[in-house]
Amino acid sequence: MRVIVLVIGISAAGMVAHAQSSIISFLLHRIASYQNMSDSFYRAGMFPSYRYYAAFPHVPKQDNNIFFTALTCYTLRQLKPKLADSLQPIVDTILQRAQPAFAGYQKPQHPLTFNFWPVNPPVVFPNAMLLKPFRYVNALPDDADDASMIWLALHPPDSVVEAYHDYMAGYANTSIRRIRNTYRAYRLLPFYNTWFGKKMPVDVDFCVLCNILTLFYTYHIPLNQYDSASIRWLNDMIKNKKYLSDAAYISPHYARPPVLIYHVARLWQIAHPAWMQPYVQQLQQDARYCLQLSSCTMDSIILSTSLIRLGFKPDMMISINSKNIQDIEHQPCAIFFEAGFYAMLRNPFKRWFTPLSFIKYYFSCPAYIDALLLEYILAYTSSR
Repeated sequence: MRVIVLVIGISAAGMVAHAQSSIISFLLHRIASYQNMSDSFYRAGMFPSYRYYAAFPHVPKQDNNIFFTALTCYTLRQLKPKLADSLQPIVDTILQRAQPAFAGYQKPQHPLTFNFWPVNPPVVFPNAMLLKPFRYVNALPDDADDASMIWLALHPPDSVVEAYHDYMAGYANTSIRRIRNTYRAYRLLPFYNTWFGKKMPVDVDFCVLCNILTLFYTYHIPLNQYDSASIRWLNDMIKNKKYLSDAAYISPHYARPPVLIYHVARLWQIAHPAWMQPYVQQLQQDARYCLQLSSCTMDSIILSTSLIRLGFKPDMMISINSKNIQDIEHQPCAIFFEAGFYAMLRNPFKRWFTPLSFIKYYFSCPAYIDALLLEYILAYTSSR
């Protein structure tokens, strides 16, 4: 009887492993199939993404931002060592195809930074006809979120990231002007600004700072006063659980607790910085709390990935198969990023306008959603 049970157990484990291997291959090939093969609305190598006006979220418009291409490429670069040898060349091909596309989002006079939208000619909210006449006067400056994620995706030489690190100091809070829309106690703290525009109001964002520090920790850049100030701001936001109680205020470009927890858990996994150690158990508890409340599969996915990164192993694996992936991609909650005009407002207007849907847009990308699913499966498998 024991022999029979053992054989059955081995057989069941083998079936599970085969099923996981199949869905990993399916997801990776699916991501590759999304990649644009020639220049059109999207440059060759990019992944299509969609913009939803929050007041009318059922009418998506294609959006040729570079951000989701950077996110997808960085995620795949991180996952490559965990993939079977036979699948790793697919990642290499995706990364090689994407690399030339980033140039279309970089101004020659600013070789260290990147823009969210194409820069030649400048674009603001593509496929939004009402804003088309104002593209040149209202074009966004380059930003630290795009630049940091693109450098992570491209993995340039150390000298490039060191130069970028030095460049950022010139735009930190108080370097040109001081922030007017964060908590009063931090208005003179020289944390990193989201934007590289001299005329743009200073902006601080929880997830953007996590992404910036992820880049600098990855490259082992010696920390300066601006890094220390950014760490202090993040430390206090985590200590006081603002990622739960005030997510949209401290992170106007991401806005939701599961997404904030995902970013800080990724930062922890990358570097295990000593200043985060006191909050690991707290973050585990809060991620589990959000997971219990979640009715959204994608939120459950990124929260579960976060828990694994924070050292907690969930008992059950969320079901992902070739039949339900498309349903997951199209869930209204499969939103990773948002743009709200309220983010630039000074207090108290930022606080007043933050909850309003008529001044914000949501962004999503099927390829990146699949990359997050792939990331979760590999994280769960490696934690067993």
